[in-house]
Amino acid sequence: MFHSLKYIRVLDLNSGTLVELPSSVEELKPLRYLDLSRAQIKVLLNSMCNLYNLQTLKTSRVPLALRIAQGLRMLPSKMGNLTTLKNLSAFLASDTSGHGIKELKDVAYLTSLHMLKLGKAVDEADSKLNEKGSLQKQVLEWSGRAFNEQDKVEAARGLKDLKRYPNLEELAIRHFVGSNFPSWMTDGLLQNLVTLSLNHCTKCKIISLVQLPCLRELYIKGMQELEDWQEDQYTSLCTLHIINCPKLRKVPNLMSNLRVLKLKKCGSLKALPMAPSLMLLILINNLVLEDWKEGSCIAQYDQGNQVGQPRPALIGLLELKMVNCPKIRELSQLYAPQKLEISGYELVSAVPEPQFAQRLQHLALDTCSNVTLVRAISNTNSLCFLVISNISNLTSFPKLPLLPALKALYFSDCKCLTSLSEQKGSLRSLSSIQLLSIQGCSKLESLPDEGLPTALECLMIGSCPMLKSLGAKETLKSLLFLKDLYMEDCPLTQYFPAEGLPPSLQQVKIHGCPQEIEECQKEDAGATEWSKIMHVPDLEIDSINLSSTQMCQTTKHGFIDLFSVKAELSA
Repeated sequence: MFHSLKYIRVLDLNSGTLVELPSSVEELKPLRYLDLSRAQIKVLLNSMCNLYNLQTLKTSRVPLALRIAQGLRMLPSKMGNLTTLKNLSAFLASDTSGHGIKELKDVAYLTSLHMLKLGKAVDEADSKLNEKGSLQKQVLEWSGRAFNEQDKVEAARGLKDLKRYPNLEELAIRHFVGSNFPSWMTDGLLQNLVTLSLNHCTKCKIISLVQLPCLRELYIKGMQELEDWQEDQYTSLCTLHIINCPKLRKVPNLMSNLRVLKLKKCGSLKALPMAPSLMLLILINNLVLEDWKEGSCIAQYDQGNQVGQPRPALIGLLELKMVNCPKIRELSQLYAPQKLEISGYELVSAVPEPQFAQRLQHLALDTCSNVTLVRAISNTNSLCFLVISNISNLTSFPKLPLLPALKALYFSDCKCLTSLSEQKGSLRSLSSIQLLSIQGCSKLESLPDEGLPTALECLMIGSCPMLKSLGAKETLKSLLFLKDLYMEDCPLTQYFPAEGLPPSLQQVKIHGCPQEIEECQKEDAGATEWSKIMHVPDLEIDSINLSSTQMCQTTKHGFIDLFSVKAELSA
């Protein structure tokens, strides 16, 4: 086939079963882009090195363990012939053939390079890596295998040799087994570095990232021994993720332009940095975190110049997600988020006070045993999306403020919920709701007889094994805007309300409701349930699709994906 593809520029072999590229690949002289990143190919032949116009070679994206076991094991001995190559991922710095990093010495135009299996094979002089001024992105990855003290010394020497890339914008270091990062990372040589990732460098205890004036994104993950991050000014840093660093005790005190902060599984970190420009904050499983750093400070812009008046930290926060941070006794009261997700808290103070709730659009309350958190929802004209999940002692839905902008309400896994109306009209009073979802409420037996919100357009009910009734005889018939009705795994539900369904319905899907399905599939003249749904254009009853002309066909479509609906609504 390759003999006939005289003009092809792009070749992707990821869906094939080839274990070796045929030698005829060299016929594809105009080829610019070759992707083998998910292919089964284990050996690249020398014939591939005659692709003189190749600019991008992708050889792996799969996890490292799989890559070593099944993936590419040998490089062609003439990789240096690909002198026009710009993007190379991933390159074995040492392979079983004895060829390695020295093969790159004549590849002068590299802009992106991912090197695997680094170690004592690194020889910058042979590879001329320090002369590749066009290099903008580099990934340096060690094997991650068990190592001894000699391996640590060799890794440190190897990383020390890889330096002097004045135009480097993105750098990732993975599975480095040395104890210290080299001085070239912080001695002013990386003046253009924008993104830095340090992943699973398990023996490093201290990091110092000074003299990186353009650093905007920093990702630190799986550094099990990291204890200290030396203090410095980070005026350009906008995004910071720290994940699974259980011994890290502190981060720099001030990050004046930080916009996004994610801290996850940092079991020794007690305080956040002062971040007056913060917009997104995600805190997950930080067991001793307790200090919000709520003092006032002046944000810095341009060349570190101070601009404006002092302002409280977190005052500009737009989104907060907090899961299992038990030492935090109360949330800041000097912020007005648009999106707030709280999991594992009992405190009423977790919900913003009325004067700070007027910007709140999305509120999710999860995994709490105290229903007072739900009752504390403030009157606000902005809230449009409310999720209530895993509230263990919520037996009935309380009367809430009017919430005139609320468009979507989700109940999920509230195992004790038996009623959607603590007071008559508790749910119906939320008159602007267009989407109502009830999932995993194992004790709920009936929808409220007094009815549902009149503006409802979509009703979703799933995994409610005790649900018998969908309300009084006019509960659904009165919903004049209802377009979509979905029911799944409600085995005790047998009949729709006596008055039937509204004429506005466009789609009905019912799965895992055997009694209701049996009644709906009776199409004779006296079949009451069929008469209630026969006007709906799109019917899906278990594995049978019924059109308005009663034509049947098999379908593979399942119950609607709740998360897709959420994503669409959010968008």
